[in-house]
Amino acid sequence: MRIGFIGLGVQGLPLALNLLDGGHELHGFDVRPEPLDELRDRGGTVAASPAELGAACEVVMICVVSDQQVRDVLAGEDGVLASARPGLIVVLHSSVSTDTIAEAAKATRDRGVVLVDAPVSGGAQGARARTMSFMVGGEEAALDRCQPLFELSGPNILRTGPAGTATLAKLAHQVAIIGNIMAMAEAVRLGTAGGLSAEMVKQAVAGGLARSWIAETWGEIKMAPHALPLYSKDLENSLRFAKQIGISLPGAELMKLELPNIVP
Repeated sequence: MRIGFIGLGVQGLPLALNLLDGGHELHGFDVRPEPLDELRDRGGTVAASPAELGAACEVVMICVVSDQQVRDVLAGEDGVLASARPGLIVVLHSSVSTDTIAEAAKATRDRGVVLVDAPVSGGAQGARARTMSFMVGGEEAALDRCQPLFELSGPNILRTGPAGTATLAKLAHQVAIIGNIMAMAEAVRLGTAGGLSAEMVKQAVAGGLARSWIAETWGEIKMAPHALPLYSKDLENSLRFAKQIGISLPGAELMKLELPNIVP
């Protein structure tokens, strides 16, 4: 399959290379030359613009950082939709707001393009190890076509419903994982202030009902500073959607305030 990939960052590049290793024809775009050089060295093709990918590919995957970047590469003057043919599948891996995914769904639908809402969890490490988890929403036929592509990067693929539902699932996931980080940070703070070692606290938590991936890898993982703006964005998007639907998330409000103090 001829696939375009936009956003060859710490997570996007290994996801793209997994597709290349799976035997697909890969065309990539990024604003930085370094990942493009690696893509070219591995046998991929470098595109001059997102629009070039929209015209040439059967599937275009987007893995950029911000909502504005998604809007630019998808619907901007030189974006994918500027030259997309009807029937193109656009897969959005970026974690965005519910408003942005709704905008993307309308923009693609108006051009006869099919949107697959497919945020991921696992980070660069999971992409390299091919243990990623995907939350995917969209038309069943498009999901069926993309399923083998997702499986090249990980076995856990949860179908959530129409486009937009996977983004909501990812926001819920992020509230849970950041809450987990906050709980572990405070457990270590409490234990070490009282005289225990951080390792002893880790073993106590990971060996009991409070065990989690965060607890089991505490002290080994390094998320800051890279993850701080991403987690902040996810919490802001979660809180904004909560306000729109009339519910409160006091824990998420506190997490956002404490974020610089808790992320390892």
